[in-house]
Amino acid sequence: MKEFSGQIDRRAYRTAAMKRFMVMTVVAWSMMAFYQLVNWGQSAPRVVSMPAWVQFRPGFILVYLGMLLVAWLLPVAILDGGRFRSCVRAAVCGYLLVAPWWILTPTTLPRPPLPMGWWVGPYQCLVAMDAPNNILPCAHGVLPAVGAWFVGQDRPRWRWALVGLLVVGLASIALVWQHRPVDILLGLVAAGVGIIVGEKWTGESNR
Repeated sequence: MKEFSGQIDRRAYRTAAMKRFMVMTVVAWSMMAFYQLVNWGQSAPRVVSMPAWVQFRPGFILVYLGMLLVAWLLPVAILDGGRFRSCVRAAVCGYLLVAPWWILTPTTLPRPPLPMGWWVGPYQCLVAMDAPNNILPCAHGVLPAVGAWFVGQDRPRWRWALVGLLVVGLASIALVWQHRPVDILLGLVAAGVGIIVGEKWTGESNR
């Protein structure tokens, strides 16, 4: 009987995980599609510059690209259905606080010369996919930050690993010169507002 119950639980978990994967696929890639639409459609954006103390480290390109996968897949690890729904709402809220500014105040950040190294191929792929626009604010950290918060609530043992993931991942955004530190900070503020909204939603649904 216990074995049968365990099989049902595993089946239910796989079904729920697949549903969450499908939801995050729609959410994350819809956000990416809108980002690209605005990014490649900008005309005469205001040129901004990277602070002199931020070094260009293209070796972090794989970490940066990995953050895209984190944004997409991390929330799938949430076990509680209500918390997952709150995470999605928080992510959408944070993104909606960021995206309008790309249209209202379009910005671009010129990329520096690329030194030779193993990173040339991956970095050139990034250049081909992503024009250096939509700088202020940064949305690349919104979904990872929101996902890390709610996954950390759901899986407490993962918290320190998630903190390390965020620290390295957010640093990579600046080190590959995709965004300035201030842009990343503003994106985190938007993520924080989204988390507050999502947590409030979770609290109300648990009443």
